Amino acid sequence: MDQTDSTIGHDGVVTTIARHRTAMSRSFLSRPMQQAHADGLLTDTDDIFDYGCGKGDDIRTLSGLGYTIAGWDPHHAPDNPTLKAAVVNIGYVINVIEDPAERATALKKAWALTTKTLIVSARLTWDPDANAGKPFGDGRLTSTGTFQKYYTQEELRDWVTSVTGQRPVTAAPGIFYLFK
Repeated sequence: MDQTDSTIGHDGVVTTIARHRTAMSRSFLSRPMQQAHADGLLTDTDDIFDYGCGKGDDIRTLSGLGYTIAGWDPHHAPDNPTLKAAVVNIGYVINVIEDPAERATALKKAWALTTKTLIVSARLTWDPDANAGKPFGDGRLTSTGTFQKYYTQEELRDWVTSVTGQRPVTAAPGIFYLFK
């Protein structure tokens, strides 16, 4: 996820994918971070890195709770360094990258930054929006010009395994943990 947006040709049509538009604003923790907190993976002694942090809501919330956390995002925080951390979150990032090779590279980079636990999450095919928009590559082009790749739980698990060489542990629907 090194580019903010991408312009690609698909079926003879040039399309700009507005990746930055997928970042949400929240006043609460994201589902992956809520799950990791509930499972005891976030501790006051482990540092956390949010790879593809969007607008930084998880960073603000967890910092406010006393956790050591940093993040990087190609659009919202491009000047922040990518840092090794005990816990790395790549939350709802891989599903917005329309290029499968770049998607795999993003996961590999997040895994390389991980010293203890990687949290991987993506949207699933049973999501109410899974059939919205029009087919594009292996996913959907939304009405707002973003891309979404929806996975089955098994497909996501198998893809994470194939990219990292490690079989992830299921935490919740659409959320997996990988341990070093």
